[in-house]
Amino acid sequence: MESRCRVLASAPMSKPVIIGFPQSSFVWTSRAAANQKGVEYDFKPLAPPANKSPEHLALHPWGKVPVFSHGDVTLYETTAICSYLDTAFEGPSLQPSDPAELARMHQWVSITNCYLYPVAVPRFLLQYVFPSGPGGAPNREVIDAAVPEIRKTLEVLDAGLGSSQWLCSGDTPSVADLFVGPFLFSLPGFPEGGKLMEGLDNLARLRGQLAQTPSFISVAPPQG
Repeated sequence: MESRCRVLASAPMSKPVIIGFPQSSFVWTSRAAANQKGVEYDFKPLAPPANKSPEHLALHPWGKVPVFSHGDVTLYETTAICSYLDTAFEGPSLQPSDPAELARMHQWVSITNCYLYPVAVPRFLLQYVFPSGPGGAPNREVIDAAVPEIRKTLEVLDAGLGSSQWLCSGDTPSVADLFVGPFLFSLPGFPEGGKLMEGLDNLARLRGQLAQTPSFISVAPPQG
């Protein structure tokens, strides 16, 4: 397999740049997508409060990450970045060609963005990292309400994966796996993580496969 792709003639010829927090699940996904595609890029780590600087707000109006640039193309939102990476460069496809499988890929990505991230990150993970409860402790009320919602989404993903190797058909991970993957590594490191993942054997298998996928695991942030 090619270690580096060739940029299509219609795309700008400079090296792409990804900007963001190394700990961000979306930054992890974007970097893994570039790696899986075989795209050589520069990574510019960012740390708060630099994401609220005028310079960054000019790139992302909401001060979020990642931001992607390639020549005169600047993009934010991870779905857009992954789409560009897959269509602007030659290399292994990140998206299924079958219409139904492509639709399912978007379904899993949407589930991650709409139901998993908004609960698992601000209402669970960040409650331990930046505690908002009495006396500087994790807010148990917020965490306890989030856990069953996270579990429901994980159960849906586990059932959707079933006995398949990846969330979409194919021999390599698609964008869907790269979106879900960071949560399979981050959640178990927190107090309720074991219970959240208990019995979800299909997702455990997916986690193991991603752990053996250099394009994904090589850009994982430190765990724990």
